[in-house]
Amino acid sequence: MFSQIVISGLATGCIYAVVGLGFTLVYRTLRMVNFAQGQVFMAGTFLGLTIAQKLPMPTPLLLLVVGAAAFLLGLVLERFIFRRLYHNHEVFIVGSIGLGIILTNSIRILFPEPVPFPKVFGAEVITIGSARIQETSLWIVVCTVVLVVLLHVLFTHTRTGRALRAVAADAETAGAVGVNVSRAIGLTFGLSCAVAAIAGVLIGPLYFVSFDMGDMVGLKAFSAAVFGGINSIPGTILGGVVIGVLENLAGGYVSSAYKDLVAFVILLVTLVWRPSGLLGRETPIKV
Repeated sequence: MFSQIVISGLATGCIYAVVGLGFTLVYRTLRMVNFAQGQVFMAGTFLGLTIAQKLPMPTPLLLLVVGAAAFLLGLVLERFIFRRLYHNHEVFIVGSIGLGIILTNSIRILFPEPVPFPKVFGAEVITIGSARIQETSLWIVVCTVVLVVLLHVLFTHTRTGRALRAVAADAETAGAVGVNVSRAIGLTFGLSCAVAAIAGVLIGPLYFVSFDMGDMVGLKAFSAAVFGGINSIPGTILGGVVIGVLENLAGGYVSSAYKDLVAFVILLVTLVWRPSGLLGRETPIKV
């Protein structure tokens, strides 16, 4: 039972980590928190659902299409909404919350009731030792590893990635040496939306999906980012995995009623005792 709970928690934690990466990418660049991230995750789930139902395609291609569509959405949102909110941190937060509410209710019009997601990763149950794991859970872990590796390659081995890192480190200096800061910020929002949407497709086959599913996942992903260090990509990944495993252990050995409590206890303790997170630099999160 223990191994099964841990592996299942690892898959859940990977989802929190991937969605949390969106928080981290934006925060590293703007020092602001985009609280619409959970709703983008939810919208990505329903986009994947619609495509899978109407245009069946191989799963890797489905992930690419959803990620590309979400990337374009991020570019549009940054250009026409978020760019007008940068001047004030509080305004940015309220604006992102408002955008999240708009996304939620837009999806609610189309899908007012929970619906099943197609088993795009297969329905096989795999035995690992004494644990019986759904094939989707293994897909989640593998895809998360691939996604993290691709992001690492982007940020460390491409000119665009180095530009994004330069803007994250010091936008004013980066602009002075020729980096297009506005373009870099737009790409950052595109990437943050893409990773969230891909996470939505990954988790979809495990549950019935609903218009409000992004609320809790978004908050837990934010908790993961803060716990690991919201300005640290490795820290966010670590935070997501730890929270996913701990909440599954709490649900398995204590009570499922307290499962959701774990992430928020960790968030509160982190904000009080180590605001920079486990691996973050000493720049405490402001919310």
